[in-house]
Amino acid sequence: MNIEQVLVNEYKINPTVADILIKKGINDIDLVKSLFQPTIENLLPPRSIVNMETALKEILKYSSKEGILIWGHDDVDGTSSTAILMKTLRLLGTEPIYYIPKKNSEGHKLNKFGIDFAYEKGIKLIICLDTGISSVDEVEYAKEKGISVIIADHHEIPKILPDAIILNPKMGGTFQHISSSVLSFKIALGLLNLKFKYDINYIIENEPSLIVYASLGVIADRLPLFSENKIIVDTAKELINKYGFTIFSVYHLITGQQPTIYSLIPILSSIFSEGERHLAVELLLSNDEIFVEEQLSKIYKQSKEKLLLLENELQKIKEQIKRIRGYILLDLRHMNSNSIGYIASKVRDYYKVPVIAISKDELGKVVGEIRTPTGYNMLEFLDSISELLINYGGHKTACGFSMENDSLYDFIEECEKFFTKYKPNIEEIYDLILNSFDDEILQNIENLRKLGVRFRILFKGNLKDIVSKLKYYTIVDPNQILSVRAPEHLNYIVVLSAEDGFRIEEIG
Repeated sequence: MNIEQVLVNEYKINPTVADILIKKGINDIDLVKSLFQPTIENLLPPRSIVNMETALKEILKYSSKEGILIWGHDDVDGTSSTAILMKTLRLLGTEPIYYIPKKNSEGHKLNKFGIDFAYEKGIKLIICLDTGISSVDEVEYAKEKGISVIIADHHEIPKILPDAIILNPKMGGTFQHISSSVLSFKIALGLLNLKFKYDINYIIENEPSLIVYASLGVIADRLPLFSENKIIVDTAKELINKYGFTIFSVYHLITGQQPTIYSLIPILSSIFSEGERHLAVELLLSNDEIFVEEQLSKIYKQSKEKLLLLENELQKIKEQIKRIRGYILLDLRHMNSNSIGYIASKVRDYYKVPVIAISKDELGKVVGEIRTPTGYNMLEFLDSISELLINYGGHKTACGFSMENDSLYDFIEECEKFFTKYKPNIEEIYDLILNSFDDEILQNIENLRKLGVRFRILFKGNLKDIVSKLKYYTIVDPNQILSVRAPEHLNYIVVLSAEDGFRIEEIG
């Protein structure tokens, strides 16, 4: 039987819902099991990932020579990925070094300066985590220097790939929406199994922090919390309650609050690379309570002050925006470029349109962050104007770029052309468009909701009838959206199957 037949016949899933699950990444028998039985035993094995066997052997070959550099990315997914592999390689008996470039001056990917740094240190293998998938020229430069490269990156796969060993969930063998931190955890598990025959139970009992670090990237990158992501996050929550990890216990000491994955992320997100060294990595790896307390206290205070400044900036931006067209372009060159992704996300969430925020880096070059609702593919846009850009990368709805100042005017013109013509993919915005109430489909979605699967549904048709039947399910409407207008006077209702029930998102 194929996957759809398994979902329909064995798990009694409506064919329409089964098709959506497959599009959401449940495209393998083992992934079906990880969805309906999300326990750590059902995490897919590392070797099922394309190229994993080759990558593991390559890493072990170089680990005995201690010539490994981990090239990370300047965000929580990147730093947690780096911490996972740093700790794992140390367990293998080697002492790797890491380098996390400054995003606001060194860009989003592997660069020649970093390769020169590695060459001077005698490095023979660079492992890129959460970055590198578009570093074609840079990988060639590394090879010229006699350095091998492994790329473990979960971002969208470009048309031209670097000549390297590439691990990417979108190539198969795992849930395609895992974070780079989960991908790094799978590398770690594969290495420890290959070298010492350690299994997942050994990791849980002896190296539980590897799973906790993996969960940080999932939450920070706002990835879907079902299948393998749910397994990692649920297991991490149990481990945090069971073991006293230094960074979590110090957080409790400083704030008086019970530490969680969610509460730690804003603090880690407020830390940025110093060029090579990254304090977030140091904090995750450290067992020195005095060091962690000293640093975390300072960062916690700074992050609260920064958040207040950003919220004030957001309020000013909202007051200045008088007219919404197809997108919003924000000139934030007065702000530190490390903050513009946060601003772009918040403005997008508020106005429900694509947002492009630009700033400048330490060298005076233009840097930008793009955040859009579901249904847009901004990497296609950046591909089409690549001649204007120095570098770019990311996801379809969340990506970044840099360019010379001279290219800014042309970039603005290209934005205007693109959004004038571009129509978002309606099928990506809504998982389901229903013109009548379908109890079988809704019951399926209700059951899957409890397993972490989220569906966005557009209801049309006889809305009075739909609302009356929806009330038999748990309806969440904190803003009393449905109270604004009677259902018979509406044209549509948008509902999200959220953790706490069917959440009313929009009416019209």
